[in-house]
Amino acid sequence: MVLSGDKTVEGLIRAAATRRRQAPVRLFVALVLALTFHGQLEFAWLWGWLAAYVGSQLFEIWALWPFRPDRPPPGPLRTAVAVLSIFMLAAVFGVIALPLWLVPDPLGPAGAVLLLSGGLLNVLGVSRGSSIAFTAAAVPYAAYLMAAPLVGRFGGNPFTGPFLLAETLFLIAAVTVFRHAERLTREQSRIARELESRRAGAVADAEAKAAMAAMISHDLRTPLGAILAATGEIQRRASDAEVRERAGLILESGRMMRALLDDLLDLSKLEAKRMRVERIPFDLQLLVEDLALFWSAEARRKGLSLTLEGAETLPTRAAGDPMRLRQILNNLLSNAVKFTDEGGIRLMAAARETAGGELVLKVCVADTGRGVKPERLSRIFQPFDQGDESTARTHGGTGLGLAISRELARLMGGDLTVESTPGAGSRFTLLATLGEATAPAVVHGAGVEAPAEPQREAAPIRILVVDDHEIGRKALSLLLGPLGAAVSTADSGARALEILALEPVDLVLMDVTMAGMDGLEACRRLRAAPGPNQRTPVLAVTGRTDEKDVEACLAAGMDVCLAKPVEAAELYDAMSRMLDAPDDRDAAAA
Repeated sequence: MVLSGDKTVEGLIRAAATRRRQAPVRLFVALVLALTFHGQLEFAWLWGWLAAYVGSQLFEIWALWPFRPDRPPPGPLRTAVAVLSIFMLAAVFGVIALPLWLVPDPLGPAGAVLLLSGGLLNVLGVSRGSSIAFTAAAVPYAAYLMAAPLVGRFGGNPFTGPFLLAETLFLIAAVTVFRHAERLTREQSRIARELESRRAGAVADAEAKAAMAAMISHDLRTPLGAILAATGEIQRRASDAEVRERAGLILESGRMMRALLDDLLDLSKLEAKRMRVERIPFDLQLLVEDLALFWSAEARRKGLSLTLEGAETLPTRAAGDPMRLRQILNNLLSNAVKFTDEGGIRLMAAARETAGGELVLKVCVADTGRGVKPERLSRIFQPFDQGDESTARTHGGTGLGLAISRELARLMGGDLTVESTPGAGSRFTLLATLGEATAPAVVHGAGVEAPAEPQREAAPIRILVVDDHEIGRKALSLLLGPLGAAVSTADSGARALEILALEPVDLVLMDVTMAGMDGLEACRRLRAAPGPNQRTPVLAVTGRTDEKDVEACLAAGMDVCLAKPVEAAELYDAMSRMLDAPDDRDAAAA
């Protein structure tokens, strides 16, 4: 019999865990047997047998102690000792059957049969998953059965034969049951390994899909940024109303493409379990009021009303992820306006404080639109589901918004649910768990009016644009054109460092993902080396906006991260904050 190998040790680990748990029960059974047989048969040597059994049980516990999942696999010698301990324990427990066969009374053979049968049942229970443990424990019982005819003939017990036949049949049944159980165990192990392999494969596929989505997103955002920048410049400069209208159409289409990219990237992150929500201070009341103000204008264009209820009861200071909360509510309000032709929309908000000091936010968006058919309600939160083809043809979109919104709500410790009656409208309810902000609330942009372009009365702002893609450099230069800034460009991180070592600038716009020296390494070197731009603000422009990517940018010394494609309002707002804020690095140096 092979006493080494992964399967042998793995089986002994399973059997050892069960045998250790049942050791107190076995000791109690042995004590009861000793008391019973001593009282009925007056065997004085039973106390010696009990002492031997206790010693064998302690030896087995010691021998099986290293067989644990959290320990290195024991070697062949320790495996042999473990098997020997199992054999010895069964041999000591079953040896009491031999003198019982000598008793010239039915009680003796009956006791022997019960003892051996009970021992075999215990072996079946504690040895499942380990053939070697079952064999080591069953061999002594089989030997005692083979010896029973000789012992019975020596003692002249007439009852030995029937009891021996019964015990033999029981032994055959036990072996058959164990073999069947072993087949089931092996099949279960195979299925478990296959399921684990498939789970690992699914996780790897999700990770690969998320990585590919991020890569494609980055590659698409550069030309999309150029489209938005160039179109915005055309719309700003055009004197012809028709040209401005067409440019506006292109801008709106570009923004829809950006929203689609964002949705696909968010879905990939959620499927790969890589989506994270922040917990930062923000003004909850202002966020809800700004959303209501923005979507009221959209509703009026369709002849609808939008009413806000309960905003005045919301706290001004909360801690959570305002960007993701805004994303969910924007989706719900957008759908309400989109699918309502008459009547109006109600935005109802409320918050309550829990005993733990957290805030439970409840926001309901109710409309008087067409409603949702009952058969569609069960799949309304499924990705890419839009109910029917007419929805996609009439309103566009991919059906990702609600799926992403519900997953984001769950990441915030809440949920997103829907109630709807066809022809009478729908009611979406968002629950989210927020913290109570201990720092002053931070305003995170209402999005109603574009921030004003930074105004400078002194010399033009000196800006260096760093991007290894010519389209990216041109797009940012177009956005910076209305500022009258002195813009210079660099096509690599190394070239940017050469320029920054010689010429002082007011601001650096740096792409993060570049061939050769990327933006992170370029910024680290800029911060590490003395020079005229060691403390110059660096604004990261990137197509990868995972939490870990943003953290990597900040750790490299960058000040702000903007996602591609960058629009003028976002860029001007970030520039205003960076150029007007005091230089923390200078303050730290002082």
